[in-house]
Amino acid sequence: MKKSIILAVLASLFALGASAQNYAVVNTQKVYQAMDEYKKAVEEIDQLATAYQKNIDDAFAKVEEMYQNYMIARNGLTYEEQQAEEKNIIENEQKINAYQQNVFGSDGVLTKKQEELLKPFHEKVQNAIKTYATEKGYQMIIDIATTALPYYSPAIDVTEEIIKLVK
Repeated sequence: MKKSIILAVLASLFALGASAQNYAVVNTQKVYQAMDEYKKAVEEIDQLATAYQKNIDDAFAKVEEMYQNYMIARNGLTYEEQQAEEKNIIENEQKINAYQQNVFGSDGVLTKKQEELLKPFHEKVQNAIKTYATEKGYQMIIDIATTALPYYSPAIDVTEEIIKLVK
């Protein structure tokens, strides 16, 4: 009797252990980097960001030049002319800051473009992970690119299988 209870407990523990290992890990950054189209989209976004930043830098350089010219000519200007020049410089700086926010802000042009270009890849990878998990019977797949895991066994890393699915 005692033997059968011990065997039942061990069988239960084994079953729990087997079902508890119903998970895998994937590195989505590695998956994205394996997708040539994704890398092209990121490159396009980077080029846009560089172009926008150059426009902003050039505009700020012009404002800086306006300020330097004002500082040189300030003593020869009337009080009203000084006020008008200062107001003009401040307004130009505010316009540039507004433009910068419009481009790089959380709801900016670049953010929207990034979402537009990258969303299809995110959906493709998420669908591939979901399909893989369903087909292989995984209850959970953890993204090690966004989740800090102090240790995981390479045996549960399914990144290469997901790369095959998205290609």
